[in-house]
Amino acid sequence: MSDIIKMISPSTIGDSDIGMNLFGQQYIRDLRSAGENAQQSGARFESITFDILKYCNNGRYRITREPYFNCHFDLNRKGDFQIVSAKRTIHIECKQLGNAESHFDKLSHCLLNLIAGCYGNEFWLVYDYNREMGNKNKIHKLITRCKKIKEQVALQGITFECIHIDDLPKQLGQV
Repeated sequence: MSDIIKMISPSTIGDSDIGMNLFGQQYIRDLRSAGENAQQSGARFESITFDILKYCNNGRYRITREPYFNCHFDLNRKGDFQIVSAKRTIHIECKQLGNAESHFDKLSHCLLNLIAGCYGNEFWLVYDYNREMGNKNKIHKLITRCKKIKEQVALQGITFECIHIDDLPKQLGQV
């Protein structure tokens, strides 16, 4: 993650809690206290994602914040990001899963929108979680489920990627 830290603007880093893993690499941890608002944490994660999208862009794509789409209830909604290159349009939703508690369940709405084709022909789910939590079972289940959904939506002509924030720069290199 130390390379990711370099991609994030100082103002965003200033609002983040930086940790050090066993390998001496810095990472952003999201250890919410009971008083911290999950919406603030989500907004901070979107800012981090936006900084990485900008840092990795060498003019290959255009970034749109809060693109409109119709959800599976056919209601007009705002997403997180859309990147458009000469050949691709990619809808991106960002999810900070923290300790993978109740907000983890909100992924179902996002994945149902994907299955219903609401995000277009290409969709990226960019996520992060509290890396210091002991039981990562829910994160493994998310990854396993996303692999199955990726196969399912491919039959509909939809490209889906479930991307941990650390892997976002590599994924952007392919746009």
